[in-house]
Amino acid sequence: MKCRFGDEHMYELHEGDSKNRCFLCKESCEKTFTVREIKSQKMVHLCKDCMVNNISDYILDNTRPWEESD
Repeated sequence: MKCRFGDEHMYELHEGDSKNRCFLCKESCEKTFTVREIKSQKMVHLCKDCMVNNISDYILDNTRPWEESD
């Protein structure tokens, strides 16, 4: 996927992130939330429990529309 606005660097995933695994507890999850880690300014996936328990360290910042890559 690519961003329409040319600011892909602002939506870089953290090196230790995996889409189907929570970034914090490392548990496999059917559904994760894509959020920005405030400390690194990189995007990560969190399970609902980790999202709620660590809300002061992460912000919801996944509002950009993405297009399919060619």
